[in-house]
Amino acid sequence: MIKRGGLALLVVVLLSAWGISWLFSNKASPLFKPIEHYELAGELHFLQPEAVDQVLNHYFGSSFWQVNLDEIQSDLVRLEWVSQAVVKRQWPNRLYVSIEEQKPVARWGGFGLINQAGEVFFPQERGEFKDLVLLKGEEIDTKKMLSALVVFQAQLSALEFTIVSLKHQLDGVWWIRLLNGSEIILDSKEDEHKLETFIAAYPQLAKTLRKSAQVYDLRYSNGFIVGESQ
Repeated sequence: MIKRGGLALLVVVLLSAWGISWLFSNKASPLFKPIEHYELAGELHFLQPEAVDQVLNHYFGSSFWQVNLDEIQSDLVRLEWVSQAVVKRQWPNRLYVSIEEQKPVARWGGFGLINQAGEVFFPQERGEFKDLVLLKGEEIDTKKMLSALVVFQAQLSALEFTIVSLKHQLDGVWWIRLLNGSEIILDSKEDEHKLETFIAAYPQLAKTLRKSAQVYDLRYSNGFIVGESQ
């Protein structure tokens, strides 16, 4: 009797769950509420509104209660300028959408940009970011390279130098290209200390060397070599 009663209770629960699901998901039900609109918080600077429309329109007509918010957020994050997306229900038939756009802080290689988290993304339009510092290296090292860029630029600001590109080779060597056309070669061993030594010695160089583009090779423990820039 107990087993039969338990089975009967399970059947009742399943039927009740199915009934509730039907009430909210079946268009013939008086309780069915379809998604018909969405509200976008804030302004978009890089992402085209049409791209958001294309994603959200796909979900119009879905049940207000059963629409998959995680799926919508995943679809939005796949758009090239979206860093994060949050989607919430807004009674009775609307979705509330909040999008955080990518914030480029540097260029990556020939086609990419790097956001504030050190992540590489590849938008189709990059023209307005041509003045950002260009980074080259292994994609796994982007965060390390951003940190190094901040440190190196802070140090070189003492000489009023501006970094325009930073390259990190597999052997650990840094190539720093400056706005004036000069280049600094630096290995990873005590790189900050060697750069400090160069900065302290630079004012003592001949004016002719300081006025023309040069290559400064700092990969030596007791000094550096000055050569002509290619």
